[in-house]
Amino acid sequence: MKRTLVLLLAFSFAGITRPQTPKPTLADASPRVTEMNGGYPVDCTAPKVKIRFGSGRGEGYCQAVLSDLIKEWENGIDIHNLEKLNPPESVPGAPATAYELKGDKLGMSMAEYLQHHPDDCVARISTPPVYHHSAWSGNTIPTAVHQPMNAFHFHCLNLAPQTIATARMDWEEIDFSEQRLYRLSYDFSHDYFALIQAAFVQRFGSPSTTQQEAVQNAFGAQFTRATLVWKNGVSTIILSEIAGKDLTKSHVELTLDDIYAAVTQREGGKVVKAVQNDM
Repeated sequence: MKRTLVLLLAFSFAGITRPQTPKPTLADASPRVTEMNGGYPVDCTAPKVKIRFGSGRGEGYCQAVLSDLIKEWENGIDIHNLEKLNPPESVPGAPATAYELKGDKLGMSMAEYLQHHPDDCVARISTPPVYHHSAWSGNTIPTAVHQPMNAFHFHCLNLAPQTIATARMDWEEIDFSEQRLYRLSYDFSHDYFALIQAAFVQRFGSPSTTQQEAVQNAFGAQFTRATLVWKNGVSTIILSEIAGKDLTKSHVELTLDDIYAAVTQREGGKVVKAVQNDM
């Protein structure tokens, strides 16, 4: 057993390769710290780094930015193309049979998605950070959390009210990989489950599989909850009558199979990569 475990770990380490791009240096941190400095040039390679924002010494900000760049590099992100929004024609097209909901087709490009949703969380979080000078504190402060639009896994959450088949959704999760939409997920009140189920059957046909699960609430009352799955060879829909352990919520998730599997595999391998980096 022990010998088998050693062989499996050795095989896992052998399968992990470093990105081909050079490892980031302090010189690569300079442009980002320059943005934080209101556009005034910052040379992170200098013995003493001069900055006009925040508190403390500029060398600390340079090291912090460099740490982020190295993490991006270790995860295989091309740091030279993080903020480039590719036009729809330069991104692989969505599979013809991929599931589509309210105009959002799995596999569509981020550029096309943003044409339909110019103000949602994707638009806000994918926009490169802009730094503002605070008239109150004198410090330069960044905007909200930012994610590189070309990241291998871009994720954001919409809390604004939305509807599917006239039913109000509590929230929507959106996932892209290298600017391709591969996952849409919604949570909603269980009161709407029958309505959503009927609408999905009408739109997508009978589910590929249906499972019934017996559950009980905190008072011991017994219930039966259904999980319906649609598959068409390239994409999947899972409609769950219960979201996690909350009997008052239901859940629906649409995924593009190949990208979803690739992201899941890479993120599942982060533990092994962390072990390797700590050797």
